[in-house]
Amino acid sequence: MRLPLFPLHTVLFPEATLALQIFEPRYREMIGRCLAHDEPFGVVLILEGEEVGGEAVPRRMGTEAAIIASERSKDGRYDIVAEGRRRFEIVGLDKSRAYLRADVEFLEDPLGDDAEVLADTVAHLVEGVVHALEARGHAVVDETWSQLDPRSLSYRVATALPGADEVRQELLEKRDVASRLRREAELLMSIHRVGIEAGAA
Repeated sequence: MRLPLFPLHTVLFPEATLALQIFEPRYREMIGRCLAHDEPFGVVLILEGEEVGGEAVPRRMGTEAAIIASERSKDGRYDIVAEGRRRFEIVGLDKSRAYLRADVEFLEDPLGDDAEVLADTVAHLVEGVVHALEARGHAVVDETWSQLDPRSLSYRVATALPGADEVRQELLEKRDVASRLRREAELLMSIHRVGIEAGAA
């Protein structure tokens, strides 16, 4: 499948939402086409380059984004909210338009070994670090996370975790849910440790 790409300095996870203001002419054209044909686009983390002007080199894996709300201002800008759907891997780039397009393969998201057990562990760890996260001004997953299946929990936690884009991209690229949850457990334990040390200092 061919997707138009929006390279950004952010990582979008499946089931998460992202608010964007679209003002560059090339991306206004892209979003206009997506809206006209009810088509998705791809959000990819920038490997090299900038969001505005010039060419940005995207990371190899990203997330399909569906526009779930949009508003166009008189000057032609769009305000949109996009929702992450499926992860994909870029197999080829097309630079024939003002904006990048890519041939992509959508990725399976198998549970992997011990996903249920790991989900329980991560759920308990989230509970333990909620105060540490909130103290640092980060939005935290709400009470509904405890009812989520392992896959949804892995993405909800990945979205809420503070951290560098590189870490978020690493979580996105995990080949199965169990691997993602295992890495999140490590990250949550390190946040908890930092919180305890800070409290003791």
